[in-house]
Amino acid sequence: MATHCYIKKLKLHNFRSHSNFELDSDDSSVVITGKNGIGKTNILEAISLLAKSNGMKKAKASEIQNRFSNEDWVVHYDFFNGTDFNSIGIAKSFDKKLIQIDGKTQSSYSSLYKISNVIWLIPQMDYVLLNSPSDRLKFLDRIVSLFEENYTCCYMKYRKAKHERSKLLRENILNKNWFSSLENIMAINAVSILHMRSSVLKILQDTIDNHSSKLFPKASLKFSSQLTLDDTAEYFQNRLKENREKDSLTGRVTLGVHNDNFRVFCQKRNVPINLCSTGEQKLLLLSIILSSVKARCIHYNKAPLLLLDDIMSHLDKHYRKALIEEVLSIQCQTWITDVNQDNFNSYLYSFKFFELLSK
Repeated sequence: MATHCYIKKLKLHNFRSHSNFELDSDDSSVVITGKNGIGKTNILEAISLLAKSNGMKKAKASEIQNRFSNEDWVVHYDFFNGTDFNSIGIAKSFDKKLIQIDGKTQSSYSSLYKISNVIWLIPQMDYVLLNSPSDRLKFLDRIVSLFEENYTCCYMKYRKAKHERSKLLRENILNKNWFSSLENIMAINAVSILHMRSSVLKILQDTIDNHSSKLFPKASLKFSSQLTLDDTAEYFQNRLKENREKDSLTGRVTLGVHNDNFRVFCQKRNVPINLCSTGEQKLLLLSIILSSVKARCIHYNKAPLLLLDDIMSHLDKHYRKALIEEVLSIQCQTWITDVNQDNFNSYLYSFKFFELLSK
């Protein structure tokens, strides 16, 4: 049985609509109920900060502030990382996010990436696999970061160097040493990014094919890159050097892992997801999320946190039951929001229920 991360206790102070909120969950999965607009999603957003600096809503620190208080917002987690307990605090400080782990202030988010694993499915993601290649790639990157603790740091280094190189080209600053340094950073990290993406996709496809629920449609994951797995960092660095003039004219970096293409097909009919029905599209997305969680359990023996916002309204009775059964079989701590607990009446002893009431 895989170990799993979980939040034992969650406290919010001046976080969006919550002036003061406290929830004891132990290691149970949680269902948060209440009418629309009462703040259920805000609780999931607070949890998502464990995995992504701007959370699942991509919000700045100032945007999260409770509008009825000038006192900075704070979120505190009693968090089990699969091995040990951590006391984690994330707070607003001068319009930035301050992170503390076990009483020690952290200089960056990288320390959190190494101990926390969170993945989510929210209504805003319904069409993420139909959107632009860059949006699809961001979705893949979120999954890869579940498996590779250094992935986010590698990609941030790559993206920062790419941005600085583009600025040099745009401003016609011809400093060969500066270019070489930035292209070296890009090349080293690009090779790592490509290998991590390819490795995780192989694990995920194997899980979909051999271990995913038969009640959900199965996806075929397609991936292509301008680089190959045999390309070295030295090779890519030389290509970047050769492309300086071209990149200067086009105003963008024409070669790199930021141009990788990730696509999803319905396995049964071998058609791209954009040609599937709306219902199939949403089920395929949910299936990929669930398979990602299961893959991490199988291959890494550690289950992440799973956040599902307003998921039941998208599913019929058959798939609601299938989802609950799948979540319980995976045994990861899952946080689900719903307007009431009617969908869970057969599972009252399998979840902790918290109802948010109007003040």
